[in-house]
Amino acid sequence: MNEITVFAPASVGNIGPGFDTLGMAVKKIGDTVKARKNKINRVRILEIRGDGGKLPLEAGKNTAGIAAKGVLQKLGVKSGMDLWIDKNIPGNGLGSSAASAVAGALAANLLFGGRLSKEELLPISTEAESYVSGAIFMDNIGASLYGGVILTRPFEKKVLKIGMLKGLSVILATPDFPLMTKTARKILPKKIEMEKWIANMSNSCAMVMAVCKNDPLLFGQAMTDVVVEPVRSRLIPGFYEVKKAALKAGATGCSISGAGSTMFAVTHEHGRADLIGAAMKKAFGKNGPECVITVTKIDGEGAREIKRS
Repeated sequence: MNEITVFAPASVGNIGPGFDTLGMAVKKIGDTVKARKNKINRVRILEIRGDGGKLPLEAGKNTAGIAAKGVLQKLGVKSGMDLWIDKNIPGNGLGSSAASAVAGALAANLLFGGRLSKEELLPISTEAESYVSGAIFMDNIGASLYGGVILTRPFEKKVLKIGMLKGLSVILATPDFPLMTKTARKILPKKIEMEKWIANMSNSCAMVMAVCKNDPLLFGQAMTDVVVEPVRSRLIPGFYEVKKAALKAGATGCSISGAGSTMFAVTHEHGRADLIGAAMKKAFGKNGPECVITVTKIDGEGAREIKRS
């Protein structure tokens, strides 16, 4: 085999109260990476489409290239590979750099024999993504790699796949302005009140229980974050108007996707998903930024092969 194409889905980090611990993969959007062996013994990125020319082609500065190089080193492979990357993630807050890292790692692994498991690809992808995020976070990486709803064990550097919520619709509202993870982390509180910590712990546990019981209603109802959301919401123009509009239109929960600027809402009533999206778009428009609405569901498969030759 000389060529392979893989897909890694976008993801929602934190999922409300589960800061740095909960994540879920979403359908329809993500990174597609084509990889081909070369004879120059190094990793090259020959083309990136869909990024508006913002991302570096230099493999050592792009998470896909960094992850691919890490896999080749792990495998002891001396050969090189060329990458073509298609970005289909509308903006910030949807694990874009994580999807690239996962796709680059998986492509390299499969192109050279597929000897590494997803568990072995996890630390390589996480390390690559940290180049952009500035630290080790696994909620987006784990969701994109494994699919479904995941729980991270950051101190053990492990990810547990909890499962799926087949009856859940996810509405993503991505406004047209950038918000970097590093910026959003700088304003986080250094200390929190015990009552708020308990509330977020309770809600996070209820969300895990909801996935285990396949209860999409409970999942949305438990999606309240009283620690991070009140602080980061200040960085998103019209945040509370958008959230209010989503809940009024029938969403059972609404919060910031990852560090933002994307917001997401969920509902167990599929017929309301488009109405919720329209309400969020209108509310964002009243506060300045236009936004892209993506109505989707949880991606239960995670990163996977699409084609080989």
